[in-house]
Formats: sequence, structure tokens, C-alpha cells
Amino acid sequence: MSQASIARRYAAALQAEAEAQGVTSAVDASIDTLRDTLAQSRDLAVFFSSPVVSASKKKSIVSQLFAGKLDDLTVRFVHLLVDKSRAEDVPAIVTAYRQLRDEQTNTVEVHARSAFPLSDDEQQRLAKALEAKIGQNVRLKTSVDDTLIGGLVVRVGDTVYDSSVRNRLESLRERLESGSFLNN
Repeated sequence: MSQASIARRYAAALQAEAEAQGVTSAVDASIDTLRDTLAQSRDLAVFFSSPVVSASKKKSIVSQLFAGKLDDLTVRFVHLLVDKSRAEDVPAIVTAYRQLRDEQTNTVEVHARSAFPLSDDEQQRLAKALEAKIGQNVRLKTSVDDTLIGGLVVRVGDTVYDSSVRNRLESLRERLESGSFLNN
């Protein structure tokens, strides 16, 4: 069985148990926390896959590292993965869980880069505008990009909406060079 199939099965089992216990929202938030932590720490991903570290040590570290950050079901689930010698699959399972939940809730993750931090109000307005445009719920991830002069660059899957000042200036330059600016 492929790693993707295994990850999907474990993710589906976690989702089913979360639903049965009525803690889907808490598990969703915990999975996002775990995913973000794994993305920021290569050492943690290596730790999970290390055969040298004992299962009891892995479970202890998970409990200490994520105390108060993950709900009980997610912690027990990670412990189960460690006991089943599937700790190295945690990153893939977390990804599969997020994909499964996104399919169920018709949600897409959107990445927006801006020259300056967006306020909460600006983020909410952007998310609503994107939801109207693409017809799906939006989970907005924002970051500041120092290379932008102003504006936004938004990535929805494989589609990029570039309304940055840099892009607009480049477009203007191309139109000037080609002479098409004078024809309008």
C-alpha cells in the first residue's frame, strides 16, 4: 500500500473519530497547528522519522511540545501513530487530513503576499471577495513580501492573481515598448 493511501486511511479514521466525539473543529485547529509546526521545523519531521528515538521518548516529546496546543484526541492519535511505528508518516497524514477536510467543507487554501501586513478587516474583506470570485470557502494565509512595492499577489491553487505595483509597472513598460499603449 502506498504512503498516500496509508495517510488517507489514517486521516479518514481521525476525521471519523473527531466527528463521532463532536470535536471536529478542535481537531481541525490542532492539525493546522501540527502542520504549521512541522513546516517550520525540519528537525521535528526528522525526529518523527528517526528509528533511533524510542516510542516512549517520541510520545513524551509530543506531549510536552504540544501541551495546551493540541486537543486530546489529536495527541492520542499521534501517540497511536508512534505505537504503530507510523510516526514517520505524521507529515503525510496531517496533509491528507487537511485535504480530506477541505474536500468535505469545499474549502481552498489561499496564499496572499502583500507589501505590508494586512489588518484583520482587510483579511476578512479579501477572503469574502475571493469566496465570491471562486465559489469556495477560503482559508487565507497571509505573508509580507519585502520585494513588493505595494498591492497583492494571491495564489489560489495553480492560479495567481497579481495586482502588485511591480506587475502593473511591468505591464505598463511592456505596453510602452510595444507601442500598444498609444493605440488605446
